[in-house]
Amino acid sequence: MSELANEVKTVRELAPVYFRNPKAYFWRWVEKGKIVEWRSGDTLCYREELARVLRGLTEHGLPPLASVLLLLAACADTWSEPGDNASVLKHSWQQMPTAPDDPSEAALEWQIRHVLLFLDVVSALPGNLRTGEPKLHLFREVFSAQAPQISAEMASALLDEWDSGRTDTVLHFSRSPVTRRVFSNELACLAQSLNRFPTPEALALHLRTGLDKLPEPLPLPAPAAVETAPLAAEPADLFDQLAQDVRTAGLARLTRQLVAALRIPLHARGASDQPIGGISDVTNRGNFDRLLLSELAHDDHVLLARLVNNEALYLRREAPPHPDVKPRTVLLDTTLRMWGVPRVFALAAALAWARNSRQAGPPAPVAAFALGGQHATPLDLDTFDGVVATLAQLDPAPHAGPALLAFGRTQPAAGDCLLITDAQLLHQPVFARQLAEAGPALRFLLTVDRSGELQLYEYQNGHRSLASTARYDLEELLFTAAPRQPLQFRTPTDGPAFLQQVPAPLYFPVTGLRVSIKNTFYAAEIGVLSITDRQRVLFWPSKDTGARELLPEIESGAYHFGADGFHTVYVLVSARRLLRIYAFITATGEVEMVDLAAEVATPDDALPVVFKDGCYHVQWAGGTLVFDCRRWEIRDHRSSIFPAHAASAFRPDFGHIKRYINNGYNVLHRVNHVGLSNQCALVIEGHVLALASSPRKLTHELQLLSKNRGTVNEEVFHGVVPVDPKGFPLLANEQLLFRRFAWPDGSGGLLDPRGLLHLRSADATVPEITLVLVLGQPTAAWAADGTVCGSTYFTGPNPARCLSVLEFNRLYLQRFIAHLG
Repeated sequence: MSELANEVKTVRELAPVYFRNPKAYFWRWVEKGKIVEWRSGDTLCYREELARVLRGLTEHGLPPLASVLLLLAACADTWSEPGDNASVLKHSWQQMPTAPDDPSEAALEWQIRHVLLFLDVVSALPGNLRTGEPKLHLFREVFSAQAPQISAEMASALLDEWDSGRTDTVLHFSRSPVTRRVFSNELACLAQSLNRFPTPEALALHLRTGLDKLPEPLPLPAPAAVETAPLAAEPADLFDQLAQDVRTAGLARLTRQLVAALRIPLHARGASDQPIGGISDVTNRGNFDRLLLSELAHDDHVLLARLVNNEALYLRREAPPHPDVKPRTVLLDTTLRMWGVPRVFALAAALAWARNSRQAGPPAPVAAFALGGQHATPLDLDTFDGVVATLAQLDPAPHAGPALLAFGRTQPAAGDCLLITDAQLLHQPVFARQLAEAGPALRFLLTVDRSGELQLYEYQNGHRSLASTARYDLEELLFTAAPRQPLQFRTPTDGPAFLQQVPAPLYFPVTGLRVSIKNTFYAAEIGVLSITDRQRVLFWPSKDTGARELLPEIESGAYHFGADGFHTVYVLVSARRLLRIYAFITATGEVEMVDLAAEVATPDDALPVVFKDGCYHVQWAGGTLVFDCRRWEIRDHRSSIFPAHAASAFRPDFGHIKRYINNGYNVLHRVNHVGLSNQCALVIEGHVLALASSPRKLTHELQLLSKNRGTVNEEVFHGVVPVDPKGFPLLANEQLLFRRFAWPDGSGGLLDPRGLLHLRSADATVPEITLVLVLGQPTAAWAADGTVCGSTYFTGPNPARCLSVLEFNRLYLQRFIAHLG
């Protein structure tokens, strides 16, 4: 029997096996093989639609039919409608026969859950990406990562056998049921696609541009402050707009490099082509080299007098004509070989060519067109929206030869025409022949390559010659991550002056903290970092000072601590729909953050986490994500190895930690009244702000003395005002509620729940004052002009402007009290 007969026999045997539905499966044929329906009875797809999709997949071979049908169902608008089809799929494996090599039930449930999640992602795509010709592109991209069930060599013959109708008689007879192992293999590609495309946005980006991620933007320098009168706003430069958007920042960087390097060859002209050199007039102004020869006939004195009196005559040369300005046309290849990185490279070259053309002298108009497989489409390279739309111009044709020939026949030949295409296409016989036919309509040819090489050719007298070449590091220009940037915190513009100082001019007392292994980290070489009950992140660099507030609010969740051993503490926060890593640089107070929730498909709950060797290992449904904190990047996305959960290195002596973060004070929290004493001192909830002497230090200290101490008596208080019991948020952390009070003269203040009191006088010449409300230890105060006084525990060891307690009381506190009367 001939080889052809063997192949025919094989195809005839395979067709029923491939197209017949297994017994008790989630789909089946009905209506004499014209419709595929769910086991529930709902229509899944029609035979014509299935045939069109399978024909589009023959180039790489046919995937399992079950996966194709599920993807077809997700592309339909009815997928999102409520029904029991998803439930049928969930439980279909339970009726399948078992085998020794079957995956576990937990693995099957996990796989089906991920299949359904990915089908939801496909269903959420815009309609123009899952219908018509783009639908075939979607199927090719999804199944490109899977080995075909039917090879590419046999796929077309198999579909021809199916189209012949010879297999229709057996479609009504179910074949033997598939095993759980086969079922798992058929759906594996759809489950794995969720890792590649976890969101509709990621899938849409890949379908439109061929890129899996957008180039990261570089940080923009802060604009210098210019104290001038405001001018009318001018439209921003296109390149600046591209650089400011995360989607196009890498494109802007590459384009600026090309603008500097890409030079457009000038037109060569012969000397006889320039109509200059004649005499147009005679004038009494000019240079001596243009003096009429007849003027030299005068004697020296007469000639000098004529020159001085502007009576001498000069020749006036003809003005050279304005150079011819030829319009320039850019043809941008958008066919298959230009997808992905070459697409961005080519667009950057087109933008650079257009910029250099318009900045030449004189400027040349530029028109741009996208060359598809058959047609040319006008492009807008002058606006931001036009550039973004150009990135989405893709054509699945193998090359743009037919469109190039059609463009040459329909467009006028005047002007300089540039074609931008892939370098490898020059070696394709069909395209090379069509390019040669279109050569007379072209002036320049620019080729790009995935390696970063760019070559510019010029056509002269029908011959193509290399004009210039260059090479660029596309990975660095397009995908280099932006340098780590510290978080910027919003400060209230209408609140107390103390809140507008970054960092805070005083150290904070500790409030709302119950030290435990879940919220506190301690390292002798770094200090103590804790997260309070109200999600504040406080840091104590030593036991001799209060706390620095590194972050006013951190998300609630499970906290996992780590450190680099020098000056940086890492905190990973894990909760439902949340996975973030913070880096607290304790030496400078800067905070950096990276959000990883999208990398783990938005977790439903807190995930298992281990910090090891400077890396966070996060176990999620797709494997183990490894984040390198020192390099601040993801090292591995789906590692299957999750390290054993070692015991935490933080085993503090809680007594030692409490002494480290508190030198023996209590914070005055419950304040309902503020007034004055008979000795002209502030009284805060019965505690007098007094100047106490320290015999040991031979200095005065600022302290809040209880009404039960000394001669303080409640009867001598006056000017008492109540504190508003209703609090209001003033900071980003809305759990911190400030409370207001005011005196009749207009002076007043705010009680800060962080253990502070802010005072503002009705006398505008008195700076605002902030007091630390601690009992049992000396306190400290700050004035809005930057002056501090009191305990170094709250002011720091070396404040810039420090007064003695006596001077601060005289210059600030007493002036505030005096205005109250």
